[in-house]
Amino acid sequence: MTAARLRRGLPWLVLLAGLVLATMPAWRPLLFGVALGLDDWLLLRCLPG
Repeated sequence: MTAARLRRGLPWLVLLAGLVLATMPAWRPLLFGVALGLDDWLLLRCLPG
């Protein structure tokens, strides 16, 4: 019963982990109390390459 429950919940855990990692550049500065300007937000979104 526990294995079936884990197997059913695994895709949701993977989706949640992906969402957290994908949005980390946006919420990490907010978590640490850093005020970002527009240029900083654009650098987070469009990383120089």
